Amino acid sequence: MSANGHSGDTGWFATGFSPSGLASHYKKHGKSMGFSSADDYNNAATDFMNSDGSDVESFTDSSGTVYKYNSVTHEFCMAKSDGTVITYFIPDNPDEYWEGQVVKNDNDF
Repeated sequence: MSANGHSGDTGWFATGFSPSGLASHYKKHGKSMGFSSADDYNNAATDFMNSDGSDVESFTDSSGTVYKYNSVTHEFCMAKSDGTVITYFIPDNPDEYWEGQVVKNDNDF
């Protein structure tokens, strides 16, 4: 379910991590998610942010940051309003983590 309409019909799309952020995020999250390269991790994050599905929830906060979560795979990703991916990982206690993000940003599904 998409709470914000970021389903391709708005013109918004993720473009990937910034070059300066990719290496550190891959080191922190990519290997534990099973990716063998930073490029694979970056592509997966970008593809996830640009996808929709019945198991995907999303919202946009007041600064334009887009949050996405897949309730089956437990992937969590954030991207700036310009499409730059901020982070992509599978949180510990994923459903609780997502609910915390929703509450923190005053969203109610």
